Amino acid sequence: EVGRGSTGVVYLSHDAYYGRDVAIKVYNMDTGGDEERARIARKMFLSEAHLVGMLQHPHILPIYDAGEENGHRYIVTEHVHGARTLAAYCRPDNLLRIDDTVEIMFKCAKALHYAHSRGVIHRDVKPSNIMLTQDSDVRIIDFGIALVSDSDVSRIEGIAGSPSYMSPEQVQSLELTNRSDLYSLGAMMYELLTGARPFRAGNLHKLLHQIVYATPPPIHTLRKDVPEELETVVATALQKDPQKRCKSGLDFAADLTRVHQRLREANARIDRQEQFGVLRRLKFFHEFSHAEIWEVL
Repeated sequence: EVGRGSTGVVYLSHDAYYGRDVAIKVYNMDTGGDEERARIARKMFLSEAHLVGMLQHPHILPIYDAGEENGHRYIVTEHVHGARTLAAYCRPDNLLRIDDTVEIMFKCAKALHYAHSRGVIHRDVKPSNIMLTQDSDVRIIDFGIALVSDSDVSRIEGIAGSPSYMSPEQVQSLELTNRSDLYSLGAMMYELLTGARPFRAGNLHKLLHQIVYATPPPIHTLRKDVPEELETVVATALQKDPQKRCKSGLDFAADLTRVHQRLREANARIDRQEQFGVLRRLKFFHEFSHAEIWEVL
């Protein structure tokens, strides 16, 4: 056993045929007479089972198989050894570097665009649903409450996602689109950059009201080294009106690419300045002019 939640238990196993370790999630259908929980578990199983082989992208955790045996419903996915989720990097004392955050969000945006192009809206994009492998690659996980076009199991009433990352249209039970996922991606990015969620309240009712009507504190008031251009990208994703957000994950990724390029250029300038300082302190370069040292670099 490697994990346990309200809807099931996850086991580590080995696929001898393909020679790979896999994770098997067994859904808990015995809910002690709680019909609502049982209905939700069935819906989540059917939703994920519908995606078997459908989403094949390097940044989406693949679902290999789904089935039922001896009354137990299960799905089989890739097992990522040593993985952790982005939830670990949402604390002010454990934030990622800005350029690393941008790169991770770029991969998420591309993966979501791929899912959206196949008619799948994730609906629960949040830090704990983004896995990082040991080499810091990305896997989006948990499509259990996804909306799947042309599927009669796509809507799971009673589950709408994680409130802190939900879009205004989601908290109002309005129609969801690909831009709803992009809002959630923006909310997650806000938290990864600042260590704080865009909206915080004492109870759920106040939180949902803020999501619909309030404006989050500007990122630079919480972390001063975040570039203005990156702050604009996040603010665009958090627009209340879906039409004012990026129209696709591909556009979101393109905006992040431009930010990442400027961050790399800025880091390169800093590195060269540090190299200049090191050379200038060396005895050999004491008689060199500044121009001559820069020429050496």
